[in-house]
Amino acid sequence: MSQSFNWKISKLRYALVLMGTALCLGTVTAQASLPKAGNDDLALCADLELRVAGLFRVGTAGLYLERCDYVDRILESVPKQFSLYLQRSFRGDDLASTARDVLIENLDLASPDELPEALACMAEAYEDAEPGDRYDVIYRPGRGLTMYLNGEVLRHCDETEQAAKYFMIWFGERPFHRRMRDELISQARERN
Repeated sequence: MSQSFNWKISKLRYALVLMGTALCLGTVTAQASLPKAGNDDLALCADLELRVAGLFRVGTAGLYLERCDYVDRILESVPKQFSLYLQRSFRGDDLASTARDVLIENLDLASPDELPEALACMAEAYEDAEPGDRYDVIYRPGRGLTMYLNGEVLRHCDETEQAAKYFMIWFGERPFHRRMRDELISQARERN
């Protein structure tokens, strides 16, 4: 495990450690495994299969952008989508706790009370999910953040100066999983 692994971060990470090790990543070979989510203006730029201990499939992560070369501007105010197609059940409160913790860490905040409104709004949107469910988080400049579960809107959070920073969860300096971030970014650069 990397030295940057922060043991206090979340119940979800802790559960993964208890299951044996950190996430193992593999490139998804069939594009059909993570189809578009009804956003014709965003293209799939990267996708990864996520596994625990190299054995148990957790799901597939996908990054969508208007143009794959926008990956170097991922934390800026550009249209983007992060998708997670689940192969395991997850509790919504564990996903919300992880989102809050990673945002707090990346923004160097002292507590959840300091989270900007749009980020706190979205972090609280997660619901319990079962195998086969799909989360999509979409940011549109000037329109804000929207989270979907299986194509249905769970929550919309209005645009603020901070809304684009929600993607720090996956692409910040201290993301949920550094290797996942690096692989998604690398794939998007290769697809330019």
